[in-house]
Amino acid sequence: MSLTHRGRAGSTSDPIERLLATPGRRRTVAGLAMALAGPPLATVLASIPSHRGTAVPALLYLLAVVAAAAIGHLWPALLAAALSFVGLDYYFTEPVHTFVVSKGEDLFALAIFLIVAAAVSAAISAALEQRAKAEFREQQVRALYHVTSRLLSADGLRPVLQDLASSLRLLYALAGCRVVVVNPDGSERERATSGTVNDEEALSLPLTAEGRPVGRIVLSGSGPGSGKLHGPEAEVLNTFAAQLALALERARLGEEASEARLEAEASRVRAALFSSVTHDLRTPLASIKASASSLLEEGVPFSDEQRAELLQTILEESERLNRLVANLMDLSRMRAGAMAPAKEPVLLEDLISSVLRRLKPLLGRREVRVRVREDVPPVPVDVVQMDQVLTNVLENAVRYTAPGSDIAISAVRWQSFVELRISDRGPGIPPEERGRAFDEFYRRDVDGRRGGTGLGLAIARAIVIGHGGTIGLEETAGGGTTVFLRLPLAPVGTSV
Repeated sequence: MSLTHRGRAGSTSDPIERLLATPGRRRTVAGLAMALAGPPLATVLASIPSHRGTAVPALLYLLAVVAAAAIGHLWPALLAAALSFVGLDYYFTEPVHTFVVSKGEDLFALAIFLIVAAAVSAAISAALEQRAKAEFREQQVRALYHVTSRLLSADGLRPVLQDLASSLRLLYALAGCRVVVVNPDGSERERATSGTVNDEEALSLPLTAEGRPVGRIVLSGSGPGSGKLHGPEAEVLNTFAAQLALALERARLGEEASEARLEAEASRVRAALFSSVTHDLRTPLASIKASASSLLEEGVPFSDEQRAELLQTILEESERLNRLVANLMDLSRMRAGAMAPAKEPVLLEDLISSVLRRLKPLLGRREVRVRVREDVPPVPVDVVQMDQVLTNVLENAVRYTAPGSDIAISAVRWQSFVELRISDRGPGIPPEERGRAFDEFYRRDVDGRRGGTGLGLAIARAIVIGHGGTIGLEETAGGGTTVFLRLPLAPVGTSV
């Protein structure tokens, strides 16, 4: 991966200088001020002691050189070294107030001072430049980490690209930056721009992963700081682009994997729905057809009891078929998000009684014990939907328990909720399967029999959650399964 240029190259100034263009000028001015003021101040301070000699003045001048190097880097430090050399010679080397050096050792000392001052200036300036480059690279690494980590999260591609474009523009003091992501076929998928991008004079950085282009970064410079990146900084930027390309490719592959999982889940649901419908529709239809055919068969004398039994079979299987179709319609509404409840205050005793009367043929000789505490107020629910919840739960209880076993229904007030519990005496559900019991098309094998369509509890959960409540399973004391529902009460002083 290489950095290519589009249009005129412009200047080739160091990117560190471009990054700190305005602060760098201020730093140089401050360094020159220190270079001009430091040696005179050192001269004044060195003149205070009464004893003669050049050791103390030399140290003070060297301190001024160090200060100029720390503030303005190399050139102000060299200027301070030259002025300090002149000051040390003129004011403190015999004969004073002249540039004549009478002793050879004094001339040697002045030369050593100048060499040391220049070396200190160069060393300090180099150290500061290296620190600036290290800080710049740290900013690049931080930006890379921030962008790649967000690409692998669920923040969305456009805001991440916008942050990247802004970060690169600020890092390299550019007039503008554009980040473009392309599809496998080369078409543009997403782009983000920060600042003003001049396409005629721009640097284009291709993003490739596994030999396939995934996007590009377009850098547009401005003024004296613009131009082609070169040297180590270009290598760092290319590394940045390589990592970004891999992150983009990984994000794309993650999206494709997510789409594949959704498609697989949809296929599984379609297959389960087809299996469930073909089995559970054919069974009641076969019973209805057999009973109706028997009644229509000529020459077969049926007693009144036999005729009533066949008609009862037709009625029960028709109701079973109607419940199956209702569940499928509820599933469709649930997937479309169209199960918003129309709430109104309802007494749970009335709702439970209505459901039990309708399910009396299904319940048979089972005893259903109902206990609703007196302090339970009317609950704001959608009557039709909550009727469906109780129907589905009770059908499950009948399906998985022995004929004649008891079912208990209780309701109590619990904080700002009403808790409704339906308990049976069946084989129970293992703890590791209770969470899956509310999944669509989940059916348990009990004594070699697989019951229901696997939609009842899934629809019940969707309705309860739509009411702002919760639903769950736990073991009944003494054996069996208890389904508990917690439905919120209307706040005091509000109308439903």
